Amino acid sequence: MNRTRRHLLCAPLFATLPALAMPPTVPLRMVVVDLMPWGGRNADGQLAGVAVDLASQLSSLSGLPITTTAVPYARAIAMLAGGTADLMLAIDASTGQTRPPLATLGTEDVVVVGRRGTRYTRMEALCGRRVALLRRASFAGSLHTCIARYETSSYEQGLRMLLQGRLDGVAGVRASMDYAIRHLGHKPADFGAPLVVGQADLCLYLSQQTATPAITTRLRQACAQLLLQKQMPALLAQYRQISD
Repeated sequence: MNRTRRHLLCAPLFATLPALAMPPTVPLRMVVVDLMPWGGRNADGQLAGVAVDLASQLSSLSGLPITTTAVPYARAIAMLAGGTADLMLAIDASTGQTRPPLATLGTEDVVVVGRRGTRYTRMEALCGRRVALLRRASFAGSLHTCIARYETSSYEQGLRMLLQGRLDGVAGVRASMDYAIRHLGHKPADFGAPLVVGQADLCLYLSQQTATPAITTRLRQACAQLLLQKQMPALLAQYRQISD
């Protein structure tokens, strides 16, 4: 996402955020998940993705300096819990290992994709079947406890195993699933029709040591502006065009 496009997305939002006390001079450390279309490196080696762009917008809107790093999902959770990150922007996968989110920036479907020719019409049809999901993710509100969970390090790993017949399904966020399918050189038609099993929010998490009243207020108000302007779906649409 180029700077001009990012400025156009943010421009209507800047004037509405109330001013608070002086922001910290030391940048807040943000971690996002190294998983496209949310975060990763583009062809030029630059950090890019929906969560990366949203972090930049949050910094501009809140007036808080933020530096962003993309790391694997499990590591992002560990960094926030261990105090080596101040903020995390990630899909709420209901791990039970993070503080409650500070704010929500958008919502995505949680889906299960099966092998080509397989059509799951209800969650109960997956009971006892081997379903992959990202390590440390649970989607507890969406996935039934009766499935046999298999943890993977990426959507691509799960999809490859599904094509090899080693799994019965792959569970995850629709945008990530679609991106991974295209990244592998496949089409959605190469897999079974996705079963929507729930929804998950893209959430901003704030570490306990960083949660001062001023920082909390600034970030919560900035997130409300981004949610109101539907910035997450706008960015998802932009990155879908880029990947296509």
